[in-house]
Amino acid sequence: MNKIKGVTLIELLITLAIISIISSIVLPNTNIVCKYKEKAELREFKNDIVYARNMAICKSKKYFVRINFKENYYLIYTIGKVTKEYIKKKELNSGLTFKRPLDNSEKVEISFNSTGAPSGACTIYLVSRYGDTYSIAITPATGRINVYSN
Repeated sequence: MNKIKGVTLIELLITLAIISIISSIVLPNTNIVCKYKEKAELREFKNDIVYARNMAICKSKKYFVRINFKENYYLIYTIGKVTKEYIKKKELNSGLTFKRPLDNSEKVEISFNSTGAPSGACTIYLVSRYGDTYSIAITPATGRINVYSN
C-alpha cells in the first residue's frame, strides 16, 4: 500500500483560523504607527521653535517662526544684511494640521529677540486626523515652550 501524506480539512481550517486571529490583532495597531508619526512631528515642531529661540540668543539676532495655516507648513528664518535667510521649511504631512486662530488669519509669526523673549504670548493649536487637539504655548518674557494635549 502506498502511504499518501496530505492535509486534512480540519487541519487546514485550524491553520486559517489561527492566521486570521493573528492578522486581526496586527491590523488595528496601524493606528499606533500613525499616532507615533504625529507625535514625532509635533516634537520636531516644538524643537524647531526652541532652536529658533536659542539661535536668537546665540547669534544676537531676531529669529522668526512663521506658520502658514492655508498650506499647513511652518518656516524658520532670520533677517540677514539685505534679505531673509531661510533656515527651515517643514510641511506637516503625518496627519497633523494647524488650526486657524479666531481672527481667521492665514499666517502667524512668532519672533524671538536677542534675549530669547518672544514678541508676545502665543498658543498654537494642532489637530490630528483622529480629532486629538494639541496646543503649544509660548510664555511671554521667558520664552518657555510647553506642549499640551487635550
